[in-house]
Amino acid sequence: MKQTGNGSLSSAVIIVMSSMILSRLTGFLRETILSWKVGLSWVQDAYVAAFTVPDLVYMLLVGGTISAALVPFLSGKLERCEEEEGWLAASTFINIVFLGMVIVCGLGIVFAPQIIPSVAPGFSDSSPQTLELAVKLSRILFPSVSFIMMAGICNGVLNSYRKFAAAAFGPSIYNLGCTLSIFLFADADPDSMIKVAIFVALSAFLYFLIQFLFSHSKFKFYKPVILISDKGFRKLFSHAVPSLLSSSITQVNSIISTAFVSLSAIEGSLAAFRNANTLWQLPYGIFAMGIGTAVLPSLSRKYAVDEHEEYKSLLMKSLTSVLFLAVPSAVGFIVLRTDIVRAVFKWGGRFTEENVPFVASILALFCISMITQSTVAIMNRAYYARQDTMTPLAAGIVSIILNILLGMVFHLYTDLGASGMALSYSIISLVNSILLLILLNKKMKGIQAQKLGSFLIRTIPSAAVMAAFLLLIRSFVPDSEIKLLQLLYLLLEIIAGALIYIIMMLLMKSQDAIYLMKNIRRRLKM
Repeated sequence: MKQTGNGSLSSAVIIVMSSMILSRLTGFLRETILSWKVGLSWVQDAYVAAFTVPDLVYMLLVGGTISAALVPFLSGKLERCEEEEGWLAASTFINIVFLGMVIVCGLGIVFAPQIIPSVAPGFSDSSPQTLELAVKLSRILFPSVSFIMMAGICNGVLNSYRKFAAAAFGPSIYNLGCTLSIFLFADADPDSMIKVAIFVALSAFLYFLIQFLFSHSKFKFYKPVILISDKGFRKLFSHAVPSLLSSSITQVNSIISTAFVSLSAIEGSLAAFRNANTLWQLPYGIFAMGIGTAVLPSLSRKYAVDEHEEYKSLLMKSLTSVLFLAVPSAVGFIVLRTDIVRAVFKWGGRFTEENVPFVASILALFCISMITQSTVAIMNRAYYARQDTMTPLAAGIVSIILNILLGMVFHLYTDLGASGMALSYSIISLVNSILLLILLNKKMKGIQAQKLGSFLIRTIPSAAVMAAFLLLIRSFVPDSEIKLLQLLYLLLEIIAGALIYIIMMLLMKSQDAIYLMKNIRRRLKM
């Protein structure tokens, strides 16, 4: 009997996207309160730098291995009714990843004074106090990676069993714990940020406990063993190593960006870069990561039973669904960038009106990433479903090399500063997405790419009309210092832009828009 999971793919997408919305909103709340309490200061620069390396460790040992290797492997075993056999390999894999994480985190704590200067070289000469605080914070934050890793394993297992709801809402609890820590303790002095880091680590522990309560029943075949000779483990491990590296590409590029931004002479550049990065990742995290998380087990099952045409159809449907949402989001963010930054981050306190254009200029150059990185997210999962992790790794290595070269060019020959690294990220993301599309089309002897072309012919002019409309109505929207009015005006602009885009897509006979309207009508009748 085949494993069917807990509902249809569309239901899974709705569940995961709902959880992503909540997670991103709570993450937004965390960043907003941090900027309100601390401002674009050297203290927040240190906090951003301290988080960079633990985030890389997490992505290496959790984000890469679980999403790219464990979930497709275990999903395939469940589809072929080989659950117990699959868990024998999975147990060894999980145990080795855990031990590796403990060793790396221990080394991170010991060698933090050597690691942080390589991540943020600009601190060594221009701001030694920032470097000292970043080292202290990173040592406190490294242990939290172990808790997030164990929570990530629980979520990976739940996703393999298609229990998306149970896996989906844990990150919001973690974000709320971090938000509360920042609200209670954060201030523009080093001692307050040390307290924040301690309570962030405790929030990570709480996150793990909650996810384990949801998932412990699925670990019935788990064994505390390390059987390196097991054939299933060797197969899983052979895919995990390149996927571990390829899935860390984003974090490696983030470290490269952090290094170049830290060389800027402007205080608060890292904080501004983080704020802009948080903003564009709201739609990306909801749409691309939500749909990608939900579709990976289904893609893996289709490919595992040689239903290649269904695999291609599901891939292209997922890609156009993501881009249907990502393209207008990117265009809207470019047009409304100043209003968005002001509404989200300027709540009085230490984030001032002078900070708004600084963050907005970085955000504008990040916006293309909403489209290109959404494509990369879906395409990576298409490769992972085929248990092909070498191709995303190769494309990612190209992006790293290009990011270093562009960073050097922008740093040496322009005064773009943090904006230059946002532009670099958008360029490398575009190159990465094109490479992944071309290579998969070749490997699969076609991926129904004509559907993507047909979609773009409709969505690009629709988004252009939406942009023109937003620019027009922006001239009639009055400036206001009242926060409620700022939020209201921004909400009305977003709704108006979305309506224009959907109307245009319906006039263009877009299948995604038609499907959306049918779903809305059906739910209104319920």
